[in-house]
Amino acid sequence: MRSIYSCLVDTAVRQPDKPLYVFPETRWNSAASLTYSLLAERAAGAARAISSQTHPGDRALLLFPTGTEFCEAFLGCVACGVVPVPLRIPNLRRNAGSLDEICHDCAPTLMLADDGTARLWRTDQQLSPALAPLPVMTANEWRGAPSEFPTFTCAPHDTVFLQYTSGSTARPKGVQITHANLLANMTMIRDQMQVRTGEDSSVTWLPHYHDMGLVGSYLTTIFTNLTCTCLPPEEFAFRPASWLQAIAAQRANICGGPDFGYRLCVEKISDEEMSGLDLSSWRVAFVGAERIREETLRLFASRFSPWGFGESSFFPCYGLGEATLMATGGPAGNGVIVRAVSKRGLAENRIEPAPSRDDELQIVGSGATFASSTVSIRDPETGTPLAEGSIGEIHLCSESVTPGYFQRDDLTPSLFRDVSENGEQRRFLRTGDLGFLSDQYLFVTGRLKELIIVRGRNLYPEDVEHVVQSAHPSLQPRGTVAFSVDQNGLEALVIASELKRTAREPESFEEILGAIRSAVALSFGISPAEIVLLRQASVPRTSSGKPRRLMVRESYLKGTLEMIPSTQASAES
Repeated sequence: MRSIYSCLVDTAVRQPDKPLYVFPETRWNSAASLTYSLLAERAAGAARAISSQTHPGDRALLLFPTGTEFCEAFLGCVACGVVPVPLRIPNLRRNAGSLDEICHDCAPTLMLADDGTARLWRTDQQLSPALAPLPVMTANEWRGAPSEFPTFTCAPHDTVFLQYTSGSTARPKGVQITHANLLANMTMIRDQMQVRTGEDSSVTWLPHYHDMGLVGSYLTTIFTNLTCTCLPPEEFAFRPASWLQAIAAQRANICGGPDFGYRLCVEKISDEEMSGLDLSSWRVAFVGAERIREETLRLFASRFSPWGFGESSFFPCYGLGEATLMATGGPAGNGVIVRAVSKRGLAENRIEPAPSRDDELQIVGSGATFASSTVSIRDPETGTPLAEGSIGEIHLCSESVTPGYFQRDDLTPSLFRDVSENGEQRRFLRTGDLGFLSDQYLFVTGRLKELIIVRGRNLYPEDVEHVVQSAHPSLQPRGTVAFSVDQNGLEALVIASELKRTAREPESFEEILGAIRSAVALSFGISPAEIVLLRQASVPRTSSGKPRRLMVRESYLKGTLEMIPSTQASAES
């Protein structure tokens, strides 16, 4: 069975000196790079070291910052049949709880880490009791050791890695990605994006421990024989211009990220930082992983078109870890497909034209469906297929759909639905996302479990949060969470918003609360039952930056949400 490691070795033999990953010098790391042959050799050395302490099928936690060591460790695990579990490095002194939870779930045999993390761990193993028995290995133990390329043979349905879900709607779960899943999904990405194998290049700032970065950037680069310039996510957050500057410098073609990344570029990049840049090589600008907003893409295209960015480069897409990564997207060159619908109709699960401009909502399509990935819109309760243009739960069927969660037989059966169609039994993934199909394009409208229903009207948290964040300049961008609670037997809307650190004047709090209340009432015709203001960085987030709405809701209900004193407001205030 072909694997991502065998893809690496194939290119290493044919083009040993071709650059694979380039890590420029930043405030977060020194410059480094890997050719195809160097990574293959170091991964072989890693495989030899890892296999001395493990057996095929064992799990290994990977805790690395952006850089060469993670790539060597990940491919080394694959090469010897050990299942890598890539994770974000937590602050072990402040919050190792999620790491403990993952450790209990996947029962790892080994931890692979950078020197800094390993040193901290060895100094105080009580930081995370669940990890105490684990041996720790660093790159020093495999670099420089000569080793032939391993010949481990894998089966198509062997697990190649565990991708822990981001936990935006529930506690993290380990999705089992098989070799067959991974190869099928990278094939879809290559074909839909029309990647020119061996010719294109890319620049990414996406985290290597999250599916969009790991599969969409790092592994697909190997699969398509490209070169990728890799920036730490922290560098992009601190200086978004570094991404566009690298794209221009490398004449990169395939680059992308979530909606908020494009928005950050619009908000933070100055004309001076764009001086002399040419973005005309940027052929595929993929955007996904969260709600795609027409306003964001329109503003980005308008802002950067003077430097050669073309709106037709946008490649909206949809996917999730349980389907390996991408399920719909593109096709390349088609740009953004938008449907103008009635907000009132959408609230009542109808897709219809808006009778007036005030009632109009622009919904961006998340790419087209294609032959190797079946998308079906079904009634969430009965599983009955719905007609085109009807809102329902998005179901997926393809070779990229994974077997389910690692050792979670209590959850996996509820994730899949066996459907008989034309005498054939097919296995569909229930995504938990809501959407509709129109002319073979998928439009995502929200999440089933986070849908807010107030007085019979459907409100999507993302829509409410978007409106609130623009209500007052003192509110922290992307720092708002909307959720529902039960009040006297009825569902009620609650909004929690972070304030910028500069918003310190108590007399301004009532003004901010009033602005939020007015914005929500004007946009949705509903008054929030309660609005609470939070200090900056109070909203817990997933590894990919999404707000953990259910966690905020739980803290609110328990009375442990750290609200700024005297800023709580009800609908009656």
